[in-house]
Amino acid sequence: MLGLKNRSIAIGIGWTAMALVTSSHVIAQTNAKNATHRNVALRIPAGLELGIGSGYVLPHRALMQHLVTDHSKHMTIAYGKHIFGGWTETRTPNGTHWQGIELGWTDLGGESLGSIASAIWITRFPTSKRSNGELGIGVGWSSRPWDVVEAPSSVAISTRWNAGLQAAWSVLLVDRERSAWFIKMRFTHFSNGALSLPNLGVNNVGIDLQRQWRENSHLPQQKLKDYKPDNRIPFAMEMSVRGGARDVGLPGGPLHPIFNLHLLGHHKFKRSQSARWVVANDLGYNQSLRAAEGTSGNSRPLNRLQYGALGGIRWDFNRIQVTALQGWIFTNPDIELGSSHLMVTMHYECTSSVSLELGLRSFKFRADYPYLGIRHQFCSQRNRSNSI
Repeated sequence: MLGLKNRSIAIGIGWTAMALVTSSHVIAQTNAKNATHRNVALRIPAGLELGIGSGYVLPHRALMQHLVTDHSKHMTIAYGKHIFGGWTETRTPNGTHWQGIELGWTDLGGESLGSIASAIWITRFPTSKRSNGELGIGVGWSSRPWDVVEAPSSVAISTRWNAGLQAAWSVLLVDRERSAWFIKMRFTHFSNGALSLPNLGVNNVGIDLQRQWRENSHLPQQKLKDYKPDNRIPFAMEMSVRGGARDVGLPGGPLHPIFNLHLLGHHKFKRSQSARWVVANDLGYNQSLRAAEGTSGNSRPLNRLQYGALGGIRWDFNRIQVTALQGWIFTNPDIELGSSHLMVTMHYECTSSVSLELGLRSFKFRADYPYLGIRHQFCSQRNRSNSI
């Protein structure tokens, strides 16, 4: 009952805030028209966005069926700018790209699930003149992580701080000089990447109504550094050394290290200077490997070596690249997880040949383990821009 009251109060606060902001904007416009001896008007800054919505946490595991008891509620405040130049020049000009930060609060629709406060860095890609795709990455703070004494039923997430991913598609409903209204269909995911069990993760789908404030139908703009595709070599080889960790067995056990040597080659698309075909070979030492029943801690080191082959796509955003690969493990696959997996890596270039990496490996559409790495490219790119 107390949790229901808290959620009702929070929802009421959200609607009240939206009403106050909207009414203050209307009052400010009226005062600006009527004032003759003073030039004072309360104006919402262009680029600010407020959103509110509802959704549903997907019970993607049997253990989560009893946790979801109500619809999720979502409130956001965001600020961003239209971006142009740089890597945006290589995209189809259906509209304008957008980047910004979004702060959110989500009641997950269950007392054992609690709520999540989040901060997500978002990039929007125009899909038409009235719609945008959206990708985001950030962090989330859980109000009710699993605890053996205080929250034994909160098996979705076991840590306060978790990684967050967001994908969405928004459609423009109303376009005015000072504001615009959007409806957004979104999917968000929060988990700790199996660094601590239990870690079923939270997958939330929903629909939001958003209001965006503008100035003469425009948002603040930011110009990116020029992108020079003529200076990019068509084919390159690179090698990465990576290290990660994974929690297996009972909650609270030791983390098992995982090390990988990753050899990758990529070639640019003929029609796109910002996307590349990728093939890779991966050799890993997996301390958490369960090649056979009861051998997780006793098998020989040779039986913990895993070789895999992968293929996929890389997207280039100047200093930052994102690589998404589908892979298969051919030697000593984990009995529980299998051999087929997804690997997503974000690279940040320190120099033209050296990059830092952050990634996640996923089996059966769940987090297996996160990793950090360092990458060396043998055929360095020339005259690279020094910022995004």
